Amino acid sequence: MNFKKSKNVEGSIRIIDVKRTVCLMLVTALFSTFGLNAQTTPKPPTPPNSKTSTSKSYAIEIDTDDEEHNSSVSISISDDSYKFKASYHKSKNNGVKTILLNQLGKSNLNVNGNTYLWSNNQSGNEVFECKLTNGRLRMYVDTEVASKSFVEKINKLGNNLKYYISGTDAKKESEKAAAKAKRELERAERELERAKREAERTAREAKRTEKN
Repeated sequence: MNFKKSKNVEGSIRIIDVKRTVCLMLVTALFSTFGLNAQTTPKPPTPPNSKTSTSKSYAIEIDTDDEEHNSSVSISISDDSYKFKASYHKSKNNGVKTILLNQLGKSNLNVNGNTYLWSNNQSGNEVFECKLTNGRLRMYVDTEVASKSFVEKINKLGNNLKYYISGTDAKKESEKAAAKAKRELERAERELERAKREAERTAREAKRTEKN
């Protein structure tokens, strides 16, 4: 018998046994880790901070019937901004400029040809801007940063410009809106009467068909 060979076999068996022992220890450790993780209640993810906006905005559109001096005014107000946009015949530009100079003055004003630009920035953020060109006017106010008195001033200025550009006033605007509502009501009543007559005609035709 060759005992030398037998010793090698025993050595290999010991190595295999050691490997098996190490593998069993690793497997046991892994299952223990999984068991601990499974028993730990997972924490729900923290939802991102979100700010729900409650802004409400509206727009007013005014168009004149005079094609030569046609104008359009749009005012949009939300909880964080005030926006005024207007386009009009160039014949009204001097009047608009006069109103702006009287209310805003010449501070923070930059004039470049026919463009008048009032602006006010704080910490690199635009708080107020008013840009007047020939036949166009744009105003913007950050109502979250600007003072309440300044916002009220610009709101009043916007209403005055609206009436001047559209060639109307609060009373005329109310009368015009009432007249438009009356016309729409009369048109709806005519449509209702027409629908009733159509329904009666259809009913009569159905009765004739049944008799025949």
